[in-house]
Amino acid sequence: MESIIITGATSGIGFQCALEMAKLAKDQQIIIPARNVQFGNEILKKIKAKTGHENLKCLELDLASLKSIKKFSKNFAKKEYNSISILINNAGIQNIATTKYTTDKFEQTFGVNHLGPFALTMQLLPYMSQNAHITFTSSETHDPALKTPIEPPIYTSAIEFAYPKETAEKENIVGQRRYSTSKLCNIMTTYQLQERLQHTNMRVNAYDPGMTPGTGLAKTYSPIMRFLWKNIMPVLTLFKKNVNTPSRAGKKLANLAYHEKYKNLKGIYFSDGEVVKTSIDSYNKKYQIDLWDCSLELTNTKFQPLETLEVKSKN
Repeated sequence: MESIIITGATSGIGFQCALEMAKLAKDQQIIIPARNVQFGNEILKKIKAKTGHENLKCLELDLASLKSIKKFSKNFAKKEYNSISILINNAGIQNIATTKYTTDKFEQTFGVNHLGPFALTMQLLPYMSQNAHITFTSSETHDPALKTPIEPPIYTSAIEFAYPKETAEKENIVGQRRYSTSKLCNIMTTYQLQERLQHTNMRVNAYDPGMTPGTGLAKTYSPIMRFLWKNIMPVLTLFKKNVNTPSRAGKKLANLAYHEKYKNLKGIYFSDGEVVKTSIDSYNKKYQIDLWDCSLELTNTKFQPLETLEVKSKN
């Protein structure tokens, strides 16, 4: 039995994606990583009750810890999970209140939104099926041309993002830019990984859920903004373009990863139901290579060369 792994599936878009995937992929095992396994198991009960899906597992994972990521990968390798058909890197944070760090001393937004999913993907690659699909949840905030309410990204270097210097800028501006930059990194990773897997049947795509009010992304906003995000802004989903409920965004994410009509999409960015171009910086090869090389070094991981990439299946 093949496995589907969805990070960030204990709430919001990820939970809705897991619900939809449980309806679509009855013959596959769905694995939900969680920092708190007890809480994760409660989520599994909800999914089972709503869908009747029997093959559900929760494994411990903290994307803010390289040690935890390595443990998750080893646990997957040890158990009877067979190969991975779908990996959805959906988990993410938006910290605009203050500067925080991961257990490995990386700036938290860059660490959780980029380095964590990057390391997880690299370590799980040997267990991917021949037609596996990898998705990174990104955001339209990565593109300055779209003029979103979030401060646009400025790419300098992965090292500077991991270990930022002090700045006189306002904390909320810095926090917003760190978020949009991490979403730019998700897209550049998508392009680079697909390029390295171009001679395989594996596909790698980036997904934009659009503005999705009501999710837990606004935890570090001001009290007023949190109230608006949860109680007022959901009204925008009724009439504004690319503003989605968590349920709608989760279903779109699941369909991109699983639906037959998308099986030929490789190395693309999917937004508001269609393939669209990304920002100018996202296609910058110099930026992409800097991000790729530094991420391998920072996470102490390796991209297994294509000629030695073997699918490990336990039949």
